[in-house]
Amino acid sequence: MLAPPPFFKNRKEFSLTAAVLIAIIAIRLFFIYGDYKNLKNLDGYYYTDAQVLKLYEGRGKREGATLLKLKNDEGLQFYLYTYNTPPKRFDWIRVKFKLKKNSNFLDYLKGFFADGYVLGKVEEGFDAKAYAREYIDLQHPKNGNINTFYHAIFLADPLDRNLREKISALGVSHLVAISGFHLGILWLIVFGFAYIPYRLLQQKYFPWRNRNIDLGFFTLLFLLVFVLFVGAPPALMRSYVMLAIGWFVLILGLELISFQFLAFAMLLILAIAPKLIASLGLLLSFAGVFYVFLVIKWFRDYPGWFITVFAIPVGIFLLMFPIGHFFFGKTTIWQLMSPPLSVLFIIFYPIAALLHIFGAGGVFDEALYELFNLPGDAIDISMPLWVIAAYVILSFAAIFNKKAFWATLIFATIITAWYMGIYLMGS
Repeated sequence: MLAPPPFFKNRKEFSLTAAVLIAIIAIRLFFIYGDYKNLKNLDGYYYTDAQVLKLYEGRGKREGATLLKLKNDEGLQFYLYTYNTPPKRFDWIRVKFKLKKNSNFLDYLKGFFADGYVLGKVEEGFDAKAYAREYIDLQHPKNGNINTFYHAIFLADPLDRNLREKISALGVSHLVAISGFHLGILWLIVFGFAYIPYRLLQQKYFPWRNRNIDLGFFTLLFLLVFVLFVGAPPALMRSYVMLAIGWFVLILGLELISFQFLAFAMLLILAIAPKLIASLGLLLSFAGVFYVFLVIKWFRDYPGWFITVFAIPVGIFLLMFPIGHFFFGKTTIWQLMSPPLSVLFIIFYPIAALLHIFGAGGVFDEALYELFNLPGDAIDISMPLWVIAAYVILSFAAIFNKKAFWATLIFATIITAWYMGIYLMGS
């Protein structure tokens, strides 16, 4: 069987495309830098309306204050302390602020701390997500944490601090932050539900149409509406762009599991939204896809069920463990539950979505409550820079060499076992 042709004909074609996209990113970042300088040099305060994404209790010198994480309509994210009665989560408020003197351009891109004041709450316009949250909340009257869990997996809302730590301790943060995993499941649901009625109509009225192309295009449009509806978070935006490009690649019969394709998708996303160059979420999202591609590349001769049920869940857990723990050192033995929970989530997600549509979303509340209360105290273990540097270099070598892939997997397994051993001895 002939292999599909590559996404790019040769390295020269890839290099030229990458150079064009990098130039676009650089130009757009130049203009964004101009916006940063204008805000930095502004005399007085900048006034804007912003939505409250998260609230934190002030500590130390800021005890008694509330730290607000805010985002305005222009996509500007920033943090602001208030000593007044804090607004509620997802409220829209009027604020005036200015950049702190020590804020740099990187801070501006990823979310900066500002000096300023909350002027008051503003009247909200129509907010479909607010109605969706209320509809979800009505189905979970007893467990507030469960509400925010469903807000996260269906509406891409950020988790509150307490639940985020519990989910991190279970090693399933990737299941809660909407990304390609969720889009893939939604693709199957939408495509599957539309398949039978479209087939009946096609056979009777337009048999000349290509069913897969039409249904794929319809599914992409539906998912685009969903992505925009939930606010296009970085990981979800990455997933959608890759899904859309991937669909066109499959239609054209080109090679899909390609690291050139992955690099192209990353550069294209940054050309569309250059501020995401400072997004840790986007970086981790691409790292996850990178390791999925590695597993598929070197396990391609194994049965499909083995790759889906075992190789990808276990392999990605091990391969992403060093990356995740370099940025977030929290460790518990319960993180070993990540692979089986990842497989179960494939079944859980569509069922939970359908149950919520029909107003019966509370079916799994007790089970989820017990699950989220399993993790005990996590311990914070830092990872030396040289370890992660060696791991990343070995990971890139694994693109070209199977022995390097197995070495990477063994290295990741040793790191995982080392962390779990430290946790068990410490507990």
